[in-house]
Amino acid sequence: MCGIVGIIDPQRPAHLHEPAVRRMVHVLRHRGPDDQGSWQGRHAVLGHTRLSLLDREGGAQPMLDVSGRYVLVYNGEVYNHAELRNELRERWTFRTRSDTEVVLAALTAWGEDALPRFNGMFALCWWDEHEQRGLLARDRLGVKPLAYQRVEGGLRFASEAKALVAVMPQRPRPNVNALLEVLAAPCMSGVAAPAFAGLEYLQPGELLRIDRRGMQAHPWAPLRVLADRDDDELEPQLRAAMQLAVRRTLRADVPVGVFLSGGLDSTLVAALAAAEASEPPRALTIAFDGQHAYDYARSRIVISDDTPFARLAAQRLGLRHTWVHAPTASIARTLPELARIDDAVPAWEQQLAQHHLAHAAALHDKAVLVGDAADETHYGYHFLLDDRANRSPLALLRRFPSAPIHPDWGDPALGSDVQARFARDYERLLRAHGHDPDDRDDRAPHAARARVLATTWLVLRRWLPRLLHNGDVHTMAASLEARVPFADTELCDLALRVDPRRALASGEDKALLRRAVQGLLPEEIRVRRKSALPKDQRTAELYKALVSEHLREDPGLLTALCDEAELRALLRPDRRLDEGERAVLFRVAALASWQRAYDVAPP
Repeated sequence: MCGIVGIIDPQRPAHLHEPAVRRMVHVLRHRGPDDQGSWQGRHAVLGHTRLSLLDREGGAQPMLDVSGRYVLVYNGEVYNHAELRNELRERWTFRTRSDTEVVLAALTAWGEDALPRFNGMFALCWWDEHEQRGLLARDRLGVKPLAYQRVEGGLRFASEAKALVAVMPQRPRPNVNALLEVLAAPCMSGVAAPAFAGLEYLQPGELLRIDRRGMQAHPWAPLRVLADRDDDELEPQLRAAMQLAVRRTLRADVPVGVFLSGGLDSTLVAALAAAEASEPPRALTIAFDGQHAYDYARSRIVISDDTPFARLAAQRLGLRHTWVHAPTASIARTLPELARIDDAVPAWEQQLAQHHLAHAAALHDKAVLVGDAADETHYGYHFLLDDRANRSPLALLRRFPSAPIHPDWGDPALGSDVQARFARDYERLLRAHGHDPDDRDDRAPHAARARVLATTWLVLRRWLPRLLHNGDVHTMAASLEARVPFADTELCDLALRVDPRRALASGEDKALLRRAVQGLLPEEIRVRRKSALPKDQRTAELYKALVSEHLREDPGLLTALCDEAELRALLRPDRRLDEGERAVLFRVAALASWQRAYDVAPP
């Protein structure tokens, strides 16, 4: 796990960019505190920060082939590196045990055709100094991030947008559309483009070629939900694929811990890790003040207390269990730090839990297994069973309250409803990839199934990458690697072939996965209904105070984007906030803290 940066400029000699690359590497030092390095060619400078989990002595980057022609900077883990190494032995004499050298050898031998062979998470730049051409690529689900900026025929790139902001010649300006998406459609935000104007994200499953003639991006792994299998072999195949995925993600020269919520996904990962590891892994569970007494009956997202189930799982599985306490009073300090870490602007209150868990885990481990990507790839969201929520992207967005948006940002055709504007964009995206969001006739054959598939595709394309981004930035801020077994290529290939009628049988989310893993984890957890990662329910007054402070001291971005009168109505002392209104104030406070952290100019 690492941070990568680079500047490729066909018009200027590389040495002119060396100071900027050093600055970018410094900004990303949290992603790789173990080592730093850079390489300079004629028109390219590449930099790297390293968190060493495999072959500490031999995996330094940037890594060159023996001729010095090909150079690689790479962030992530390719879990099938041992198998690929065996394939490449006749073409390459290996000098290290690292997966980095396997990635370099594969790209040198197979070019772009190497990408589909990688089973893992990655963002990379591979450069051919002889031909003066390069390739940037990102894994197909978007586990590892990569931002870039086009500059006068070339580009700058970095694992996190904040490194690019650090070398901007002027004060950064906001990407207003990206910020409005955080406020109005948080579940889909932070994926299409960074929050800073002028920057871009390489999309999940996308590659970008660059040479003297320019650059071009296109997908190397188009996302498809095939849903073409409904046979009895699925259960044993799914069980075996899950076991193999966890075994792969445990490959490391250092101990690997687990985040344990007490839900199906994290408990399954912990159970399989405990069965594979030579000693029980360390498991960490978040605990908020008074969590047992929260009013879960009035909550739509967090519907039950995780702590009894996490305790049960740790006892039954023999895990070394650590409770991570997150005092309510700490949020006033933590939220501004969250906004500095997450340069896409924090969108979910659960990011507070991720922050505390990551820093606690990093005290003992360099890597943790997480249950992310299970719900998105195995039909795990209960709203997939709600035909109203699947009827359109707008119906899905309506489940999450929008912050009050300034009327100036409305659309002439849609009025001031900014959620409707984003929903229209998502409908266009669905149509472009073969889904018809206008097919709302319940009498049409297979209409309900088609809507579930469309919603699932949208969740995979926009919702999942945001969740994976959150997991990456918060763990890497603590110099910790988050490994995602449910993103395993073979497991995903199988999961995306499952017919939703089998996956949601008898009105149960993740029904097929639940049956496939019977006996691997405590039965009380296997049959438990999904409840999201917990969030502190006692934060309303803290959020009110934070937003009020920003309205007094630096209101520029808030008053430019939000309807101030409606926002102030939420801040009244006598206003009792529900779950959705608390989430709205969290996002508003996060946005204001982000503006302050990066000194962002008003729009």
